[in-house]
Amino acid sequence: LFALLILWHIPVCLLLKDCEWKVELNEFDNLGGDKAVFFRQHPVTSVAAVFQNLTDSAIDLNDRNSHYLGFPYYLKINLTCTTQDAAMLIRKAHLTGLRPIVTVTFQEPVNIGHWKPEQLQIEMKAAPYQLQGPCGSQELCRMCWYTPMPMTNWSVVMKVLVRSNGLGLQVDSKRFSVNINGYVKETESGVQYSVGRKGAGISPPSCPGSPSRPIWATFNHAPVLLLGGFSAYKIVLVSDSEFADFTFLEVGVDNCWIGSLNCPVSVFSSAISDTIATESSLFLLQNQLIYSLAGNYATLSPRPPGTAAWTRVLPNMCVSKLNPVFFPHNDSEYVMALGSGSEEGVVFLGTIRDGAVQFSELRTAERETVCMCLKIPVACSVLWAVYITEENLIVLLVQERQRDQSLYHIVGYDRDKATFQVLFRLPRFVPKDTEKGFVMLLGLEEYTDSALVPRGLSYNPFSGIFYIWGNVILQSYDLVNYIHLSDFPRRSHINYFILSYVGEFVCVTQSEEIWFAVEGSSAISRLYPSEAWSVYLSLQLMSGSKDFGFNETFVSLFFNEDGLQQLVYIRDGDKEKEGKLIKRNFPVHYILTYQQLIYSQYRSVYFNDVHYIKFFQSCSFSTMRFKDLPAPQRFTRMEHYRTEPPDVMPYADPVHDPTWRWWKNRKQYAVRPASVENDPPYADPVHDPTWRWWKNRKQYAEYYFYVASNGNSSGGVFVNMESYVKIYDLQANNQLPRKIYLDKNNVYSFSVFLSIELSAESSKSGEWADFSASLHLQGIGGAGAACVRAGVIRPSLSSPCAVASCLSCRAQSLAVCLSVLPHSMVPAALGWCAKARGCATGSLGPLPTGPLPLQGWAMVMVPLFIGCPPGKRLAFDITRTLRHTAKENKHYFDCLHKNPDMPCFFFVFYPFFLIQDMVTGDSGPFTGRYTLKVIGGGPYSESQIQLYSPGEILNYNTENSSTLLSLIWRRADRTRRPPTDPKGFTIFSSRKSGIKWVCEQNSPCHDVTPLDMRAPDFFFLVKVSNR
Repeated sequence: LFALLILWHIPVCLLLKDCEWKVELNEFDNLGGDKAVFFRQHPVTSVAAVFQNLTDSAIDLNDRNSHYLGFPYYLKINLTCTTQDAAMLIRKAHLTGLRPIVTVTFQEPVNIGHWKPEQLQIEMKAAPYQLQGPCGSQELCRMCWYTPMPMTNWSVVMKVLVRSNGLGLQVDSKRFSVNINGYVKETESGVQYSVGRKGAGISPPSCPGSPSRPIWATFNHAPVLLLGGFSAYKIVLVSDSEFADFTFLEVGVDNCWIGSLNCPVSVFSSAISDTIATESSLFLLQNQLIYSLAGNYATLSPRPPGTAAWTRVLPNMCVSKLNPVFFPHNDSEYVMALGSGSEEGVVFLGTIRDGAVQFSELRTAERETVCMCLKIPVACSVLWAVYITEENLIVLLVQERQRDQSLYHIVGYDRDKATFQVLFRLPRFVPKDTEKGFVMLLGLEEYTDSALVPRGLSYNPFSGIFYIWGNVILQSYDLVNYIHLSDFPRRSHINYFILSYVGEFVCVTQSEEIWFAVEGSSAISRLYPSEAWSVYLSLQLMSGSKDFGFNETFVSLFFNEDGLQQLVYIRDGDKEKEGKLIKRNFPVHYILTYQQLIYSQYRSVYFNDVHYIKFFQSCSFSTMRFKDLPAPQRFTRMEHYRTEPPDVMPYADPVHDPTWRWWKNRKQYAVRPASVENDPPYADPVHDPTWRWWKNRKQYAEYYFYVASNGNSSGGVFVNMESYVKIYDLQANNQLPRKIYLDKNNVYSFSVFLSIELSAESSKSGEWADFSASLHLQGIGGAGAACVRAGVIRPSLSSPCAVASCLSCRAQSLAVCLSVLPHSMVPAALGWCAKARGCATGSLGPLPTGPLPLQGWAMVMVPLFIGCPPGKRLAFDITRTLRHTAKENKHYFDCLHKNPDMPCFFFVFYPFFLIQDMVTGDSGPFTGRYTLKVIGGGPYSESQIQLYSPGEILNYNTENSSTLLSLIWRRADRTRRPPTDPKGFTIFSSRKSGIKWVCEQNSPCHDVTPLDMRAPDFFFLVKVSNR
């Protein structure tokens, strides 16, 4: 009770946010109706007729590049409140000026295909909408806000951030996951799931004794998540919104069991033991059998072939466990299967590409498995496997069973060399604690009599830290040398291990204990059960929170962008069969704070004749602030569009089609430039993708405004062209980005301020004199560590209560670092620690990257990606090319049928190129060297273009072939031999770029037969590369 009274004064702990944003999908023709499932992936064409009436508007129906289509879904935005009437509050918010601002961020796909890699988001101001239904005497009875739900041609994962415009009711921002569900189809009886059937009468209370289990999926790429593990039932939880909502399904797989002498299993069970979700497929394991299900995703390119039912993979193979691979590599995703029975010791690697999966065994060139290489022909099994994709290395946890004990080995498999190598042999017993929180395993340490039992492996590619976990936690930076985190009790056995990939990890034991730690720190703290958890739970129940209850069942834990999330089932009182399954934020920061307050000493003080209870300051600094951050877009590579709804004339009906259909189309147009209009290699005269939207109507902008101001706009709709823009100058607002892209020689630097908050009494007593804090660079971790140089400038005292440090990181020359695909990035992480003198266990408060940790170390980790960043492109400078070609040739002839986007070039052709940054708007001439190859062509029209084979490309573009009679072109300057690459392709520069079309007799463009009296055209497909 004393602890409750002490903590009662902390406002943030007791503040129960009464209202928060709520987002639902509505179908195009069902605004205000039932919640929809996001499975339609084709644009709506019925809106074209609406635009025919908008004659005096900014649209141009004669522009062949215009696409007047609609998205199939709208976002319905509401407020949900705990104690107040939501409908009344929404009206009040609308009348006081509140407008939701919705930002949709699109996740790039695993396999970009022919698309250029890009980061894209669109910001939309929502429009008010009156819902249909009886209203009584009120003019505005039920209402909400709407925006179109945009899609792109390559993304199936979207993050939606809803925030207030700062007027009226204050509502905190909230993030939602709105993903495409490719496992749903529409039938005559309604929406049907290909995963399984609904209405089976199965619910969480029907599954007693099911332990909590992890949610495995490709990191940030899986649109649909899957969770199994319900005892005795083949049911799964399926969600396309990170479990903000979900569906219980009975999986439609056969109940086969291959248990035999080759696949011994003690007990038959219908339970789904392991599940893994990828971008285009789902996997599950039941009774030693693996099943896969490919989703129907038309937006991905190339389009994966969806499957209507679960398909058994690795047939007739015994599989004991599935292991996830959280990060894609080489445009592919992966999943690993561990053999059992007759396949014990065999590891299968499944490669998923475009929805199809192919498995291969990990063997040497001599077809030896890991057990054969270790000379353990029997009593050998693989317990876990981790794929370190950036090094193409698979790390295995191998168990060697002996008569009275087991030995464990860490073995690496090099996929490039197809060889196994023993990296580390685990000690037989748990090392003794040295009361320092860690023990370095050097061979000189003392051991307890408790056996060391590892259960699994984990790896963070950003920090480069590798973990072995079981009844111990061992960590390593090089897979060879290890540190034992001795604060974790050896009596506990970890059931699963979760990484946040921003510097934290959580492990859950067999007894459902939850332990939390920060990467790079030796401190580890038990969050649940704990006295701090009991205090927090009591406060939530006293406050009336519906997300907590007396009778809870722990289902799962996982990290997302908002931190640690928990799935729990809350029973309704004593009713065993009634309750609800919810997702809630797990309060890591609050529990760490409570732990510090509960065990902190305090004393009674008098100040201004008032009696206070004062806690001794265990940390000499309490806040960390960031300043002088650079503009974020250059480093986040995020292309940002901003749009607003059109204005509606007073006589128009604001509820029905014109406004909404127009606006929905404009969103379609706003998203297309980044994914389609920017894809053609020709550079526009104006380096702004919105230029094409209005290029034919821009000069009439004042006239359209004049007509609208008099209420005479056709269709009752006025579109302000200035409301549809691409933003190049977003500000950092003193917040760190969630990830940073560094190109060669790029520098990212900022200042970090550590300060304290003092009361008036503390200021007078001079307690700030003990202020001592410093910033320590944790280092660059991950595979890209060698490519980055980081440092901290010596801290300075910016005020009596604050210390300032400057931190920077620079990407060095990438020639020795990168030998990867053009769109691949090498992962790394920038981490630093703020160390306070005399700090006890505590937390400094949440940062954009998550809660700050333990023992006075404020650890912050920001993922880095090293390499050629997305959003930059090499573009054909058509304007300069035309001007220079006409100057050199003394004249210029175009085709008879002119196409401004594809002019003709006769005689000598002088191409020029631009380097365009589609994120920051920078553009400049490309002055480097490049190769030019004709890789396809065809006569008469573009539809006749055919791609050439590698041999034909070599013959048509180089002089290395057996004959010169196949050349399509020659270099215009023949005064000296031009430089070539190893294959013989000519290397050009911006100074000498002339090409002369020759079309020799064995070339495809020689002697093309005309179809009429005009000379025929021939279309070339040209590939230009500066690599």
